[in-house]
Amino acid sequence: MKLADGLHAFVWTQPNINNCNAYFIDGQTPTLIDPGHAQLFGHVEMGLSRDGLVNKPKLTIVTHCHPDHLEAAEPLQRAGVLLALGAQEDEYLKGDGRRLAAALGMSFPEIVPDMFLQEGSLTLGQEELQVFVTPGHSPGHICLYWPRHKALFSGDLIFAQGVGRVDFPGGDGAQLKASIMRMAGLDVEWVLPGHGPIIKGKQNVQRNFELIEKMYFGMI
Repeated sequence: MKLADGLHAFVWTQPNINNCNAYFIDGQTPTLIDPGHAQLFGHVEMGLSRDGLVNKPKLTIVTHCHPDHLEAAEPLQRAGVLLALGAQEDEYLKGDGRRLAAALGMSFPEIVPDMFLQEGSLTLGQEELQVFVTPGHSPGHICLYWPRHKALFSGDLIFAQGVGRVDFPGGDGAQLKASIMRMAGLDVEWVLPGHGPIIKGKQNVQRNFELIEKMYFGMI
């Protein structure tokens, strides 16, 4: 579904399917964020078609290397779509991330990223995004902030009334809390999480950050 000019979301609503939400930035560098599981990628393809998007993805950005966010990047990469992830997540991709997938009985894609993202500005054609390194759920987890729409692609850092789990290998509660507080300082109108509903409106976003701090910070 179209959220704003050049911004599209493909949100999972079936409670029995724990696939991640995917997002598409249309423009000179069409970019797909967190494509999800390979066998469920048809959900994204249907969304792209339903929204009448002619531009095909040229770049895939993965917020972190858990299979439910990363797996579909492999067939996309084979089709010529470039793959980017946070520079600090590469070691996790080769080690704990792969071991976690095996422990959960999931396949892990055989990929080599085309580029690594550092904290700072990211130019996508005429669009300028900000990359933030936000560890806690995984060591090299990143969030993306789009100033034009005041949109935060939060991956599995925060959700509507929830936070990313820290009990997987590489998780760290103190880092998660610090990353959340960094993102709470941004001017955000949209929180676009990896799972669950989108949060729209500055007041709703602020209330969600306040609820998370009150309900979860004492437990992580």
